[in-house]
Amino acid sequence: MMKINNNVALVFGISGDQGQSVASGLLAAGSYSRIYGVTRDVSRDRIEAIAKRMSVPVEVDDGAAGDNTLAGDSVAKHVTIIDADLNNAASLRRVFVRSRATDIFLVTTTDVPTEGAAMGSFHESEELEYESIKTFFDVLVEVHKKEWTEGEGANMRLERHVIFSTMDNVKGLVEFLELHAGAYTNDDINDLRSMKPLDDGGIVPHFSGKGRGGEYALKLIHGVADPWKRPPTPELLKSPWMNDSAPTPSIISGLSLTLIKLPFLHYNFALSAVPLPTTSEGRATQWSISTCLGDPSNPLDMFSVSDLKYIAPTLFQQFEQYQGRTIKLTGEKITMDEVAYEFSDLFGKDIIYSPLTLEEMSMLNIPEGRAFSQMCQYLASPYSDHDLKETRAIMSACGRDPQTFHSWLLSHSDEKTFEKVGLTSDATPIQCVAVFNALSLQGESVIKGLVADTRKQFIINACVCGNDNKDDSKQQHELEAKVKHIQSLDPERISIHYTNLDDMDSCVRALKGTEGVFLVTDFKYPHPQLLHHDLEMEDQEERQARVVIDACAVSGTVKHLVLSRMEAADDVDNELKDSGADSKALLGVKARLAAYARAKHISMTYVLMPMYSEQFFHALAEKICDGKKRDDASNANKDVGVDESKDEKVVCMSAESLGPAVANIFDSYEVYSGHEIGLVSDILSIKEATETVHQIFFESPSSEPSSVHDAGTSLAHSNYRLDIVAQDLGQMFRFYSKMDAVKERDLIAKTLKLVPDAKSFKSWLEDNRDNAEFREMLGLR
Repeated sequence: MMKINNNVALVFGISGDQGQSVASGLLAAGSYSRIYGVTRDVSRDRIEAIAKRMSVPVEVDDGAAGDNTLAGDSVAKHVTIIDADLNNAASLRRVFVRSRATDIFLVTTTDVPTEGAAMGSFHESEELEYESIKTFFDVLVEVHKKEWTEGEGANMRLERHVIFSTMDNVKGLVEFLELHAGAYTNDDINDLRSMKPLDDGGIVPHFSGKGRGGEYALKLIHGVADPWKRPPTPELLKSPWMNDSAPTPSIISGLSLTLIKLPFLHYNFALSAVPLPTTSEGRATQWSISTCLGDPSNPLDMFSVSDLKYIAPTLFQQFEQYQGRTIKLTGEKITMDEVAYEFSDLFGKDIIYSPLTLEEMSMLNIPEGRAFSQMCQYLASPYSDHDLKETRAIMSACGRDPQTFHSWLLSHSDEKTFEKVGLTSDATPIQCVAVFNALSLQGESVIKGLVADTRKQFIINACVCGNDNKDDSKQQHELEAKVKHIQSLDPERISIHYTNLDDMDSCVRALKGTEGVFLVTDFKYPHPQLLHHDLEMEDQEERQARVVIDACAVSGTVKHLVLSRMEAADDVDNELKDSGADSKALLGVKARLAAYARAKHISMTYVLMPMYSEQFFHALAEKICDGKKRDDASNANKDVGVDESKDEKVVCMSAESLGPAVANIFDSYEVYSGHEIGLVSDILSIKEATETVHQIFFESPSSEPSSVHDAGTSLAHSNYRLDIVAQDLGQMFRFYSKMDAVKERDLIAKTLKLVPDAKSFKSWLEDNRDNAEFREMLGLR
């Protein structure tokens, strides 16, 4: 049998996640003859709880003196629980002597004051923790020195290495910044200097006590000077916690120390930072992460405690490289918006980051509110920066990468907390849908998509705006014909509701019994050449959308709203603002309506439509057939501001594909809740579009000029006109090419996942090659 090193590990904090992760990693390393787990409570219930969480054998110390010389041919297969109290020097001395541990892991907890607790303040809790850390290291140094001065032979002189999981001494940092107020002007520094102490003078006491203890231990064992007695140099300010990359030798023979510091932990999202539901009419409509961790787009360091099982063995095995150093571990840098998205994507719920202010958090009706508010302020500051590069280097020694939040959430999706707040509950299905502006191109497409859905028999309330001018018999006849056509799609399941979008009562009546609502807000939007944008019409559309959202909120039955607006509409707003045109708000309509729906606690999906393939083709056909040749194509290009060499792209999709997309959203609405979905089935340039039309319609053997046009409208003439289409449509393409969706090439893949049958522009034209209306537009038979 292979003889192993006579290493013994001693893991303090075995009752907690950090201690258990470290002990599991040391067991897996297979290089220890005995592994002790230390806790104050060795009751049967506690031992059983530790064994269950660790999923490894656990036994209680039998009281025999630990003699690792007798275990040279064995490998620890279990964790031996031993009792000790960090506040009791005699208890600690007994554990160090009996265990004869060579590798020691320490993590401490702050006994934060709670209502009715005997201890009175955070300051007392901080001091108690700091004193326990001091006692730990004082006793360890005492035992170690005694062995090395009184022990006989190398066997009695153990070399020990300690890993202490500590935190930043935030109080020391704030006092340092205050002392040297004139040396720094950075806004983040000023924000941190403004951190108000607690009533008892504490500043993030559950960090600072540990941080002070770590500073004490580094000075005791490695002679590292107090960082707050150094001059206020830029280097110190940039990284007050991290020592040089080179190790610092110990001043005590055979004893060394490494400090590790962890950032915000993933499992906090199953505890104090869990998304909490917002209810409306007795049901959850949205979940909010309210922990105030700064700006939603500010990357924060986060870490999974389970990674300590790989990190601790490496630090022990390579202690010479890491002795005397402070290592700030992290698994990733991730924004709170990204965290909320990961929750939404996994649980299919509308989950947002909507933080309390620091003041609101400090006023929570919990004793620790003020201290946690300080902690959040600190974690969002640059001083809390951790070293991802070094963390990866440490973990690479065992062929691992740090766990990401995405991975952690997948492996912890069955947490009881998530079930308790309703994240794992199944959604109530949507059976009845109201489609506003049912006669529009989008409205009709959605009704067709709902009717064609074979998974369920949707009931559809087709909401139609009545004819304002009933004296106009022609207009009234056209309206009645369209209504008849819509109802004919499925007379048994489609009912017509004449609705006034300016009257909430009218909208509420139309929503009776419905669970889903589709609303298109730009149904009167003009041809998008940026020539005649009607701000009054824009205001009307936004006002009417708000009326529908209000009606959804009071209906008592609506579970989900799908809101559609052409992505271009907000870009029009921006174009107008850039040109100096009057616009009532800096936010686009899309953002304002989304915020308004959230304020009403309406679960919502935003669908962004690109240029319709229908609209695109009609514009091309109009230009192809619109008269004689221009005299100077190059001058015309200059007139409309197009640089053809850029070959600007435009996104498009047939409006026909919207219906199946919306049906899929309603079928799995919690999966898409809170999402903004840009629908795109093709991205092409003016040149590519005109060549596609030419190939499909004018190169076909059956493509003959129609008698309704001049004999001169020949294939050659049509081909000639295709060459000048870019001149006429240039401004429109320039506008559409600025849409964000153009830059998001993966939107096509996402669209096909939602609507597998969505067609490219070319495929859509091929399907309509023999469409009489299409051919007539092009002057063909």
